[in-house]
Amino acid sequence: MKKNYYLALALMISLASCETEEISTVEGTVDSSAENATGSTTENIIVVEEEIEIEEFEEIQSQFFSEVDDLNLSEIEGLDLEQVDFRDSNETLDKSASTDRHYNRPRITSLCLIKDADRCPFEDKQPVSNMWWPENETDYFVPTAFFSSSRYHRMIFVEFSNGTALIRGITKMNEGKCKVFVNVWLKEKKSWEEWSSNGGEQKKEGCAGDASVEGMLSYYLIDSKRSTLYSWGGDCIAEGCYGLEQRPDPNDPETPNYGAHVGPNGANYDSDLGANGLSTWGWITDRKTGERLWIMDFNFKLRCCRLYK
Repeated sequence: MKKNYYLALALMISLASCETEEISTVEGTVDSSAENATGSTTENIIVVEEEIEIEEFEEIQSQFFSEVDDLNLSEIEGLDLEQVDFRDSNETLDKSASTDRHYNRPRITSLCLIKDADRCPFEDKQPVSNMWWPENETDYFVPTAFFSSSRYHRMIFVEFSNGTALIRGITKMNEGKCKVFVNVWLKEKKSWEEWSSNGGEQKKEGCAGDASVEGMLSYYLIDSKRSTLYSWGGDCIAEGCYGLEQRPDPNDPETPNYGAHVGPNGANYDSDLGANGLSTWGWITDRKTGERLWIMDFNFKLRCCRLYK
């Protein structure tokens, strides 16, 4: 307990420079109907081979609170993770709309555990990972450029009823001590028809990416006004709090507009064809000046439970 206390205290002091008020919840609180999600499943749900154990989520939740204490994690804390049955399924849990004072708040519609991608077709040269943060843009096969989940370092992906989404949690350098607290907001969810009609494209690469179908995916943009990355622990390219913006620039007519795509085969560099996933690309920026410092990628699979129709 003392170890967790001192770690949380050190993080809180360090994060003072990260303007923690921007590491915020959706409109302040979660719809209370989401807080009471029981996770009871309907019949004929297809269960994936690798189910997520309840104990695993208890550990994840506990680690979030001990390492990143008091960082307004109420949209996670408000969910009864011990009662949610996390499975891959197209079925949803039929929940009635909230009638209390939070009825107008965006609801959590989908809650997913982020799972590392195996980097197919480069799995013999790259480690399994969920994030790539290279010192140089050509560091494709440098192990320290890749970050992944571990027993006590996990991330979740949450979708909300207002067309926003959140990537939040901790990812750890594969061969090093560096950790990154990820607080990345996505905005303006669109279908392929909506996305492509405004010049949006889909980036096909890797095993799953080449097998993906544009119309089966959803598309977002990184919200640079709300997104932050905080790195610490040694071996990092740099330590501190940084911003994140979409790459390529969606407002630049000379570059493609890929955004963030989510859905079947969404984790471009993975061999699990048909699995739900997400890929997006960004610039890590100086939060004061906006200077683009490094490039990064997210590429991961998702194990999800849909909470509402």
